[in-house]
Amino acid sequence: MDAELEARVVAYIDEVWDQALDDIAQLVSHPSIADTSQAAPGAPFGPQVRGALDCALGIAQRLGYQTADDEGYVGWGDITGKQEEQVATIAHIDVVPAGPGWATDPFAMERRKGWLLGRGVIDDKGPAVLSLYAGAFFLHEGIVPRYTFRALLGCDEEVGMSDVKHYLAGHDDPAFLFTPDASFPLCNAEKGCFDGSFVSGFIADGVIRSWHGAEATNAIPSESELVLGIDASELPVPQANADRITVEAVRPGEARVFARGIGGHASLPAGTINAIGLIVGYLDEISELLAPAERTFLELLKLVHADTTGEAVGIACTSEAFGALTLNAGTIAVRADGRLEQTIDVRFPDATTVEAMEQTLAALAERFGAQFTIAWSKVPFSVDASHPAVQALMDVYRSVTGKEAEPFSMGGGTYARNFACAVSFGPEDEELELPEWGGAMHGPNEVASEAALREALKIYILALVRLMELDL
Repeated sequence: MDAELEARVVAYIDEVWDQALDDIAQLVSHPSIADTSQAAPGAPFGPQVRGALDCALGIAQRLGYQTADDEGYVGWGDITGKQEEQVATIAHIDVVPAGPGWATDPFAMERRKGWLLGRGVIDDKGPAVLSLYAGAFFLHEGIVPRYTFRALLGCDEEVGMSDVKHYLAGHDDPAFLFTPDASFPLCNAEKGCFDGSFVSGFIADGVIRSWHGAEATNAIPSESELVLGIDASELPVPQANADRITVEAVRPGEARVFARGIGGHASLPAGTINAIGLIVGYLDEISELLAPAERTFLELLKLVHADTTGEAVGIACTSEAFGALTLNAGTIAVRADGRLEQTIDVRFPDATTVEAMEQTLAALAERFGAQFTIAWSKVPFSVDASHPAVQALMDVYRSVTGKEAEPFSMGGGTYARNFACAVSFGPEDEELELPEWGGAMHGPNEVASEAALREALKIYILALVRLMELDL
């Protein structure tokens, strides 16, 4: 590594770091959950997301970028290069709902003992701000880059990525792009994914009044609440997981069952405990109190919640390039028509297809008088690990960290899969030991290591410098 360049990068980071943290806090203050029901001209995902986008574009303008946006779907900041071809980054400024379990205001970022605490600090508002400061290094140093640098800011990553679909319908792909919305060292292969739901048959004389789990299908629920039309005095103490389940009276003839699990991201089930699954286990203990149709659907739910590999429902598979399939049962509800609906989020390798899994799951549902439907799906995606840009990013990562590492595949779906030549390259780290008061992305008390973010900014600056040297 060029020692003189590294020294300039470190000096730049020292100079801007406190302002960068202030900018992350400002962006976190916007509760930017995408909501198309509040769509308006220029704000297709609602006013809160539009407010966050304006905040991010304001940061970019202050740093010296030329900014614009695509009707509120995507915003961007440009640093004009010697050539029109673009090297780009894309981060997102929308977030998943805060959900229950927070010990602080999720939209008031705290800086505590070397950590940032707040919704979006790691997924993906912190990295979004880093991408802006990384490109701004060129402006700070008076460097005209070889390629135009474009820092894209998405608004719908957590819900469906309709933002980049809209953007790409009217704009060319960059020559190369990375998204800081993943883990280092570099992900060049993303599993396919789909959301679907099991819906019970009609339930007559049911006792399940309401049932709630995660706020989104791609989150493993940390809490679940079930209300039963049964007097609490008739309900036994849980035999299993008694330390995680409480049963209490709501009013005469009605009881509340509450389960506390360990939440997380749907693509990373290791170490989590699905709170809906805990309640499924309790219902199995009291199944004689349920209506016949509820007992039937419960048998299906037991299979859905039996594991996170898809083994019990018949879709488990793995491949060398992508790894193993994962399944998360994230949201559950009593619908207006009285039927129960359990959603699932599946991340799958190239060893299977959406059609094959749909056929298996539909047949399974039929056995229990239920229906299964897929809401949306995406096929697996990859970029060759030998690509010069991939190798350049890996070289920078190894040089900065001193770690020997290779590209990997993952179950998380990022913006990268939507572009012709893109990878994910980010500071998320599921192996990082979190403080006892901190939590992972998509869960309560989301935290980000300040040291990790600082190192990521150094990696991004040096990576952009290297990318500008390549023939793309």
